[in-house]
Formats: sequence, structure tokens, C-alpha cells
Amino acid sequence: MKNLIRILQVTVVILAAAAFSSCEKSSVPGLGTAEFSVSMSDDQLKSGTTGDTVATAYQLMVSIQDLQGNAILTDKLIPLYAFGSGYVSEKIELKTGELRLIKFMVIDSSGKVIFASPLAGSPLAYLTKKPLPLAFNVYPAKVTQVVPEVLAVGDNTPDKFGYASFGVSVIRPLTFWAGAVIDNPLIMAPFPQFTEAKLTVYAADGWHYTFRLFAGVNQLVIRGGSEVYSFLLEKEGYLPQKFQFKAAELLATSKEAPLYLKIPYDNVLYKTLVLQPGPDGGKDAMISNLEPDKNFGGHKYFEATFLTEPVLTVMRLNRSLIWFNIAEIPANAIIKKAVLRLSYEVPIPCDSTLIKPASVNSFVGGALQQITESWEENTATWNKQPASIESNQVLIPPFIRNVNFIDIDVTKLIIPVSTNTAPNHGMKFKLIPEDKWPGFRFASSDHPNIVLRPKLTVYYVI
Repeated sequence: MKNLIRILQVTVVILAAAAFSSCEKSSVPGLGTAEFSVSMSDDQLKSGTTGDTVATAYQLMVSIQDLQGNAILTDKLIPLYAFGSGYVSEKIELKTGELRLIKFMVIDSSGKVIFASPLAGSPLAYLTKKPLPLAFNVYPAKVTQVVPEVLAVGDNTPDKFGYASFGVSVIRPLTFWAGAVIDNPLIMAPFPQFTEAKLTVYAADGWHYTFRLFAGVNQLVIRGGSEVYSFLLEKEGYLPQKFQFKAAELLATSKEAPLYLKIPYDNVLYKTLVLQPGPDGGKDAMISNLEPDKNFGGHKYFEATFLTEPVLTVMRLNRSLIWFNIAEIPANAIIKKAVLRLSYEVPIPCDSTLIKPASVNSFVGGALQQITESWEENTATWNKQPASIESNQVLIPPFIRNVNFIDIDVTKLIIPVSTNTAPNHGMKFKLIPEDKWPGFRFASSDHPNIVLRPKLTVYYVI
């Protein structure tokens, strides 16, 4: 406290010259020459410089305004030079009139502020008789002395003197491993039933971020610094789950020993019907314009393509038909959502320049349309294809993803949202337009890889 309350009186001598004219020299009207003469008798302020050369020992940082708040000097650094037992600054110009000193600091040769004048209202202002701002007048041809009081800064921060301060907050990332699992007691470890989900992580300081978890072990990086983190886990069709974990628990995870975020299998928001039939239970077929009377009921691809036929050197246009039996859903159920997952082995190469922004007239891609006529898997052909309507159709734009599947919301193809009384016999997959884009080739229910087969998930409530 002894060092803190040491008050140093710094005498600022302003030499203001009146405006005059002569043949040899003229000054700018309304300006005066200012020189800050600082007397520092404290041993702490003595410069270590010796010899015959004049060295810069300290600097003043000064801000001055006029009575209207206009800046005259802003954070002006004024060198102080050793002059005998005191210090003198270089000369500067100030306009004449009434001014206010709003910042005054003494800075040593290493750039450290060692003395400062506190601002009125600041925590340390009570220690001085005249806190800043300090009013003074600059007169022509008259010396004005300004004597601001300064306090030793010590370990105090700028805000204690009323000055703005800034700092750098160092963020240390925290990395951990986690996966969302359906907690089904019939599935025992080490075979957890991983699932996709949305995870939002909250830190104690208000930071939060939402991650999209894939069905597996995810490496996640969050903001470090909190002792405890709150998790909100959300999955379509299930009630949200909340967790809390200590930072030490997250740091202890690894890819081999991840954090399992469990979703109770019976804690569902909606009831679900999942349909992914194979060759015996599935109903889908491909139809082709080059073989218009041939049936492709056992075709392993669910495709909409426009590709060159190697032998005939013509373009083959293919469409596909599919139907799912949702009769298992009770008659008094209300369907909330239906999602169709389509997967592929290898994407069809395409010219990306053909991709255009989706609009009514420029869309290029695929479409799923409501089939309005009955059809059979083993008899459907191009010439005998069932009719479909554009009403409620679902567009599939070209996509590039780091996974080999796409989830499509087909709710309006299961429960039409527009007013139409047309019967519903499944979906037709076709291109729009049908002569521009090579198309899509997904797996059908006849594909040998059961994971790739089309899967329809219907969410409903009773």
C-alpha cells in the first residue's frame, strides 16, 4: 500500500506562443508550442543511462480534448529526455484555449506503465486531489503549468485507474470420444446398437455447440475450461436425453473406450415402423425404354438413369417402381413422418457442370412421384408402367456426401398433403429432365447386401 499511495506531482509546462508574422518565420494562428517538463526526484525513476549522450529514458502517454470533446491529442507518446536531475520532453504544438487532460501516463524504457493519473470515478481516484479530466488553459505568449497527480501502478490493472483494458483468452480444446446407442437390453456388449443423433454440449460459461453424430464412435472437440459439461441428446422419434459429465470423465475416453450416450429403446416420442424387405417381401422393379416389354422385377438396383448403352450406342432411360406395405400401422394411428433411406455401392460419375440451382424451370435431378395405378413386380414393363402424378412429388437434387446413403422425407407421398383423391400404389423414381443427367443408382430390395436395401421408417402416434 505504501507504493500504491505514493503521489508524484508532474509539472507540465506549456509554452504557448502568440501568432505573429515576420519575413523570416511565421507560425500557424491559434497554435502554441508545448513542452512537458517533468521533475522526478524518486530514485525509482532514475535512468540507468550514463555518459555524454542524451538517451530516451521515459515516455509520456497523453490524451487531450477541447471542451466540445474533440480530440486534440489521442494517446500521444512524448519522449522524455534526461536533463540534469530532471526530464524534459520534445516540443509539441497545441491550440490556444481551454483544454482538458483526459489521460496521463509515465512509461519506462521497457514499455511498462509505472505511473498513471486516475480518472474521476475510478476505484483509485479517491487517493488524488485532482483526478482526470483536468482542465487547463493555453494562452498566447504565456506559460501554463499543468500539475497532474499520478499514482504508482504496481500490480493494479488499467480498470482500477478508469482506463479500458483488454486481454487474450486462451482456449484449450478438450477432445473426447462418444457415440449414441439405443439401450436395448436384448443387445449385449460388446455389440452396442449405435445410432445417428444430435448432441448439444453446454459449458458452464454459456458456450454451446451442436454436433451431428453418425452411427458409431465420434471424435468430438469442445471448448475446454469447464469442470462440468451438460449434454442434450436428441434423436428423431425419441424423447430427448440429458446428461452431465465432468471434464475428467471426458478426457478419460478413447476410441476403444468411448462414452456411450444411451437412449432407452422404449423411451420413444413416436412409435416407429421400420420396413426394409428383401427379395421375398419387397416390391420394386426397374423399367427401361430400350426393352419396353421386358420385366426387371429381380433387378438389384433401384435407379433412375440416362446412360449410354455400350452395344447399341444409344441412350437407355431407366425408371424404377417401389411400394412398401404399411398395413402393420394401426388404423387409428396418425402418421407424423416417413423417411426413405436409399444407399448405393458406387456413385455414377457425372458432369458437375450440369448441376444448377433448384427452381421450377432449371431443376436437374431425380423425383419420387405418387403411383396412382396398381402394378405387379413381376409384370411391370416400360409399356405397361403405372401412371404417376407430380402432385406431392419429392425432388432429389444431385448430392456429394461422405457416406453412401441419403435420407429422404417422403411423408407427403405416404400421406398426401395436397387435396387429391388419387389412389396410392407406391412411388415412381424418374429423372427431371430425363435427357440431361446420368442419374442415380441405388440398391433395390433384391440387392445381395441387406444393409444397402431401401428402408422406410414411419413415425406415428395412436
